[in-house]
Amino acid sequence: MGDKDEKGDKQKIKITRLIILILSALLLFGNNYSFDNPQALQSQIMEEVHISLTEFNYLYSFFSLPNILLTLIGGYIIDRIGCRKSILIFASLVTVSQIIIAFGGKYKSFNLMLIGRVFLGVASENLIISQNVIITAWFKGHQLSTASGCIVTLPEIAAALNSYFSPMIYDYTGSITYPLFTSVLVCFFSLLCAFLLLFFDKSRESILSQEKLEKSTISSNDETHDNLNDNQQNKQNNIHAEKARLQEIKEFPALYWYLTAICTLCLGIYISFMDDVSDYYQKKFQFKAVEAGKFITIPYIFSALLCPFIGYYIDKVGHRRFFLMITSSLFIIAQILFGSVHVASNDKWIAAIPLIIQGLAFTCYSCVMIPCVQYLVDQKYMGTAFGILGMFESIALCCFPLIASKIVESAEDLQTGYKNMSLFYSILGLFSLFLCIALYHYESSNKLDFIDPNNPLPEEIRKLNEYSMITEEKCSVSEDK
Repeated sequence: MGDKDEKGDKQKIKITRLIILILSALLLFGNNYSFDNPQALQSQIMEEVHISLTEFNYLYSFFSLPNILLTLIGGYIIDRIGCRKSILIFASLVTVSQIIIAFGGKYKSFNLMLIGRVFLGVASENLIISQNVIITAWFKGHQLSTASGCIVTLPEIAAALNSYFSPMIYDYTGSITYPLFTSVLVCFFSLLCAFLLLFFDKSRESILSQEKLEKSTISSNDETHDNLNDNQQNKQNNIHAEKARLQEIKEFPALYWYLTAICTLCLGIYISFMDDVSDYYQKKFQFKAVEAGKFITIPYIFSALLCPFIGYYIDKVGHRRFFLMITSSLFIIAQILFGSVHVASNDKWIAAIPLIIQGLAFTCYSCVMIPCVQYLVDQKYMGTAFGILGMFESIALCCFPLIASKIVESAEDLQTGYKNMSLFYSILGLFSLFLCIALYHYESSNKLDFIDPNNPLPEEIRKLNEYSMITEEKCSVSEDK
């Protein structure tokens, strides 16, 4: 009877984790759909509201500008008040912000749209931080990369649906008002998912405590492994007992700062380029608006399909430092192809190749880079860590689109301008690759290469110690010589 109860409890925990995973993904469904509304309607917004390319990119720069400081403050607040209250606050603000943007489109008020984008940026980035905190709490040590990959799936589908349907809704109605208000409805759906997520998250403390007890029983025969698990599990289960303090930032490991710089460059390349990709394909490759919208769905769909599998693979093999270099290399290759590919009217499928590579690069970013950050910082400081990351990413997302639009507008023609823009993003990709190589050699015993960095197996620790001893012996021999 006891065994049956134990099996029943384990099954209940698995089901609860699955529900948390699905609701966490749906939490960002409306957020991602709304974020890329301007991108899907780029030429239509520029025409109806009478703005230039640089002014259009203000919709993305103003989205990121306040987050240069507010994500750090928001991350600290999330650590203080908890991710549940934070999710409710920021999910509500996302909905209100999109309503403001929709009315700005209805009344052709660019200033009102900018105000809405500012509020959306504050709410969106902090909502993502809150979601990352809750996912880390549930899945750290339980295939976190797999969970991160699955989390990306539904929001990426939302972005794809926006790119596909928003131009079609515009063509059918002849106004940007209707696709913008469609986003409002999607945001209300995600807000409902936020309430459901908070309901199921109430069981987190009891489940984590139960798993801690089971793990300590199983590992009681291995004293070394026990001590490692006890120290880390105690940290994880003191989430609510200990409050974050900003002075702890100075204790973040150097690897965290390497990853912050790499993530900032990679996300800046991806998001900033995708902001202008609709106009890019219409002007550089002579696509029609609806046709460009369909092509733009490729990286989103590609990410949605591959993220769960790549995340699962990373959880099985580790070697995250190597995959960091692969990620940066893919971003570089994609941008080189965007700038160099020439598309004939009868060979438009060629334009899909760089989009596929772009989608694969973002998939690796989501499944490799973000979980690496989550493994390097204690749970009680997770909100602050993601707040700092968000602050630097916001700087990139504020500056990169404006720099790119100035590059395009200063060129002799649009073809040359967009080619130069791809060159700009390629150079940023090279910087990120250099940082990945530096991180790879920074610490030869990097724990990120373990399958579970939080709980490395004793055998892995033994091999690591042997490797360190050999390295030290080689260094001493070379010094003697």
